[in-house]
Amino acid sequence: MKATEARPWRKYLDQNDINLVMPELSIVDYLLWRNKERMQLPAINYFDRIWTNQEVYDNICEAANAYASLGVKRGDIVVCCTPTTPETVYTFYGLSMLGAVANMIDPRYSVQGIKDCIEEVNCEYVMTTDVAYDKMLEAVKGTNVKYVIVVSPAESLPKVKKFAYCLKNPMKKNMPKGFLGWSEFIAQGKDFEVEYVHDQHAECCVIVHTGGTTGHPKSVMLSHDNINAVSFQFTKSLMKSIRKEGEDKFLNIMPPFVAYGLGYGVHIPLASGITSVIVPKFEPENFAKLVLHHRPQDIAGAPSHFLTLIKDPRMKNADLSCFTNASCGGDTISLENEKLVSDFFLSHGAPYPLTKGYGMTELAAVATACMLNINRPGSVGIPHADFLIAAFDPETGEELEMGESGEICVHSPTMMMGYYNNPEETANILRTHKDGLKWIHTGDRGHMDEDGYVYIEGRIKRMIIRVDGFKIFPSALEAVITSCPDVLEATVVGTRA
Repeated sequence: MKATEARPWRKYLDQNDINLVMPELSIVDYLLWRNKERMQLPAINYFDRIWTNQEVYDNICEAANAYASLGVKRGDIVVCCTPTTPETVYTFYGLSMLGAVANMIDPRYSVQGIKDCIEEVNCEYVMTTDVAYDKMLEAVKGTNVKYVIVVSPAESLPKVKKFAYCLKNPMKKNMPKGFLGWSEFIAQGKDFEVEYVHDQHAECCVIVHTGGTTGHPKSVMLSHDNINAVSFQFTKSLMKSIRKEGEDKFLNIMPPFVAYGLGYGVHIPLASGITSVIVPKFEPENFAKLVLHHRPQDIAGAPSHFLTLIKDPRMKNADLSCFTNASCGGDTISLENEKLVSDFFLSHGAPYPLTKGYGMTELAAVATACMLNINRPGSVGIPHADFLIAAFDPETGEELEMGESGEICVHSPTMMMGYYNNPEETANILRTHKDGLKWIHTGDRGHMDEDGYVYIEGRIKRMIIRVDGFKIFPSALEAVITSCPDVLEATVVGTRA
């Protein structure tokens, strides 16, 4: 039987939850809708400084007013070249209240890389971290940028920590015309009256960047509905049954310029009564310290993060009973390493093994997830409630039977609007099938078993064809190699004799 007909993953979900319909709201109105009874609960933790949902909303409004005072309006695109800080969160949501778009880019980009992002969208407004200040000075030359808001990671630190940081990294002074520090920027919008937008749910609210399926950088446009759907699918999952509003913490170590860090690390917690512990710069040597200090229920990280964590001597006798959703994504994890991490978690008191998920930027980083005990070694979990996932023959386009390997395709409410100013590549990945539905073609090879668990077997294009025409998939060989107890990770490449 075919997956789209059987939909076996739904047997694990509550039928009442499956029937819930997401309201058509902007991302800020969605937060208000979800938090109407919990505005006084903690929402953000930044180096142990706490903001409630009400305080976060007030700061979002301040940011919206400040951006409006500079001239930002509906449809404008603002480049945000910052790590995860409270100001980044306020900017992301504040711009959305104006109907504007946050274009999230990595502060580690080169001068030319930053300039390319600015020129691609022809933006007039930029927000940057002080760490990237010198690069931004060069990048904006010759562009149409009018204003650059410069934010220090110390802006929202507790007083003592802020003082210590500023001794080593003084706030920028005597900046050129058009450059504003965050405090000056916010002050400029104090008395500015602006009418917020509320009918933009289907419009773009953020642009994030990816190599896509071809390896060439692309700018992915995600709508308010896309970002809200990430959160709404979370509320339809089994995870809602174990939540303790106002008590649970989400340790967000992923950056905001990837969909994983923004939708999963920021929007889900803020919309779910979970405190988002935001970390501006992830340092592997401090990961164990963060876990032991905050004792989070949720973590979103890559395989390397968790392998680093369990090898840290400080974790030897750690109590991990707090872990209810240590979620691994963003990269492949071998079966051996999955078992290594899960065994460590369970032997240290965690109630569940390593949670795995699968997604891509074009799907707002969400497609499948393990949930509590709905977890099988080697799989990336089951589809979310409102998703359709199946394997298709990459040559004929026909859906394959469950258990057969093909290209994994996804139809979901998180599907991107498209690539910015790139209709050709958009049409290549986002295709209408015979059923009349649009599907994202992931470029990944895999299958679904009869119980709805999805297994990813590697990239379709990552295939070695021998001279006799025999097809070899490197991932299969890598799995054999890493099964050796002395091998942690392996990569197989093809060569010509």
